[in-house]
Amino acid sequence: MRLRSVWVSQYKNLRDFSIGFDGDGFIDIFVGKNGSGKSNFLEALIEIFDHIFDFDPVAAGPGFEYAIGFEIAGAETRIEWRNGLLNINDNPGRRTIGATPLPDNVLVYYSGQNNNVTALVARYEDRYRRNLRRANATMLPRFVGIGPACKKLLIVVLMLLPEASLARGYLCQKLGILSNSRIVTIVLKRPEFAGTADFDPFEDKQLFWGATGVVRSFLDQLVACMAGAFTPGTLYNRENDRYVLECELDEFREAYGDLTSETIFRSFDALRVLGMLDDISIRIALDGLEVSELNRFSDGQFQSVYVFAVSELFKQRNCLILLDEPDAFLHPEWQFDFLDQVSAISSEAARTNHILLSSHSASTVAAQSESRVRLFSSGATGVTTDQPDKATIVRSLSAGLITFSETEARLSVDFVLTNTTGPVLFTEGISDVAILETAWRKLYDDAHCPFEIAQAFDCSFLRNLMKRQTLYDGHPGRKFFALFDFDGAYSDWVQLGNEIEADVARCLTRQRANCQSYAMLVPVAATHALRNQVIRPDGQVFGSQARFAIELLFYGVPGLEGHFAPDLTELAQPVKFIGDKVPFAQQVVPGLDAQNFEPFRPIFDFIQSKIAAA
Repeated sequence: MRLRSVWVSQYKNLRDFSIGFDGDGFIDIFVGKNGSGKSNFLEALIEIFDHIFDFDPVAAGPGFEYAIGFEIAGAETRIEWRNGLLNINDNPGRRTIGATPLPDNVLVYYSGQNNNVTALVARYEDRYRRNLRRANATMLPRFVGIGPACKKLLIVVLMLLPEASLARGYLCQKLGILSNSRIVTIVLKRPEFAGTADFDPFEDKQLFWGATGVVRSFLDQLVACMAGAFTPGTLYNRENDRYVLECELDEFREAYGDLTSETIFRSFDALRVLGMLDDISIRIALDGLEVSELNRFSDGQFQSVYVFAVSELFKQRNCLILLDEPDAFLHPEWQFDFLDQVSAISSEAARTNHILLSSHSASTVAAQSESRVRLFSSGATGVTTDQPDKATIVRSLSAGLITFSETEARLSVDFVLTNTTGPVLFTEGISDVAILETAWRKLYDDAHCPFEIAQAFDCSFLRNLMKRQTLYDGHPGRKFFALFDFDGAYSDWVQLGNEIEADVARCLTRQRANCQSYAMLVPVAATHALRNQVIRPDGQVFGSQARFAIELLFYGVPGLEGHFAPDLTELAQPVKFIGDKVPFAQQVVPGLDAQNFEPFRPIFDFIQSKIAAA
């Protein structure tokens, strides 16, 4: 399944808007600042396919004209809606869709931030909910909304897959799941269609509040997988008006062995749409700790697997997957890692799925991936799209606070680790890299630097990078160093092993046990004018209350007075760096004399001593 082209006459700020999709790429990222039109485009696609899936020749239509082209199994289809008429492959005035190939499903992820997308999904689910109660209803909806309520459901359905499933294995590896119980617990609540009437669970027709059709058939199949002896009465708790089904995992796998994973997901999701699915859970063990509540996984952990999960669950169907700002609430570290999961998607899923993802995160865009990135812009003439290089896109999204270039691919930690074999010094940001590279050149002239200098995006990312055992398992024998600012990042630094250097002037340093892994704080000489922002009068450090970023090593250098000022937002009014860090690091610092870089020497002395040691 590949979307090939879309034209929209007018939908919100999309006016005579066109976009094309060439090649075999299966993921396209739409970026732009708030209000640029990227989310409106996804909304328009939902409206278009809603109109096509439920086409009624006498209905008013979606409220705008459109033309859409897509390719399924090598066959291209073009559908147009103009002047109240439907044209399919230049066949005008069609009264029905007929046998026209269409996507099997349109999957819509919504985080709840975009109320319009949430409302569009709710509108379709309302219709689907009404249809589910019909005798000839199907559990195969065209639209599948995947919102916050589906978080646990996605995890459980993947856990239901056979033990040898690659998709299941990936999920367990990413979330740190070591094992799971053999029981899946499903809690059902009274659906809206049941009203307030009394139902006798011992009366077959009244079981599950009188559910009928495909819903009742699915519930009967679940009951057949129950563990141990039971009666309808023991399943139902009259006090809280709930049914509790404890299904045996192996029985479930045997009973549903011939069904595809997306059929299982959609069957459970139908219960959710009906308002019947109160909870679904399976006990899991994480590092030896048994946990029953799957909601313990953070949004970042969930986001790191759900694109993969959805693609793999629906890989046997031709799907268009729309993700509206799925990274909106994520920490920059999770945003940067967000697209890692794409590399794990199977070739089969990549062939049948086309993923469209909107974002305004520079972090997501900066990460390396094989996706195409389109920059949306909104002006007086409407919305336009462009496909510039990543440097331009990241600058646009981050207002210059983040820079990226393909030639400086060290922004990706993976790139550094894959393409080098020696020691690496990781820093908090790209400006730190520029400053340290300049400092090395100024202090050591043309001497070869015996270690790589790479940025790890921010202090939290840097902390987590140095804490991950996979870093050391994957690169045995390599020496890794991390340099933190002596400020709030102290809280990250202090988590990284045991202290081996207690002299602030020589870099406070901690070492990870049984690893050549060293975490340092920016050194502050005894004679530095701002040492009192790091050390208390009693000689103890301020810890996370310290205020000494790497730029402050240049405080007092003649000509740089305009780059520093008191922070009036804090009671003590500590001196801070002001202005843009990247231009300062790239344009101002290189022009300084070598003597002004002596405060950096303790950093390099320590690293070189560890490299020289056996």
